[in-house]
Amino acid sequence: MKSFVPIVAALLLVGACDAAPDTAAQLLARQQALDPPRLWRIETLADGGKIVGVSFVCADTPLSQTFARVHAEVGGTPCRTRSGPVTHDGLSTLRCIAQGWNYEVSSQTSGDLTRDFRLAVTVIPLGRDLRSGRQLRRFQRLGACPSGWRIGDQADARRQPGL
Repeated sequence: MKSFVPIVAALLLVGACDAAPDTAAQLLARQQALDPPRLWRIETLADGGKIVGVSFVCADTPLSQTFARVHAEVGGTPCRTRSGPVTHDGLSTLRCIAQGWNYEVSSQTSGDLTRDFRLAVTVIPLGRDLRSGRQLRRFQRLGACPSGWRIGDQADARRQPGL
């Protein structure tokens, strides 16, 4: 009889676990009801404004707010912030170091950060005989994410022509 009691207790515990609501799923559903994820189109533009790349990302508000924040890389190495950023009216500047060299990184946003905006980023090497780099991106909120997409899912337009 003693060996029967632990088995019954274990079965009751397993049954209780199956009946318990999935807390993570409930939290995700609540979050998505309050802040539904949206599909964003991100265009990389050449200096003349020609589109040279397009990607899509499913983002909620916290993720889409990171689109205007700059995290520079130099040759694939993250640039560690040494000072700043100094931010004022859509312009942000910081100094960072990567591969033993110092850089100044500036970014400027224009437009509505919640719907349609441009981000221009310039990286200037300090004390190094290299040219500056510049990148321009346009971010457009399109609508609901495709069925089955989760926050953070993304696709390159060349691989997902139906988007």
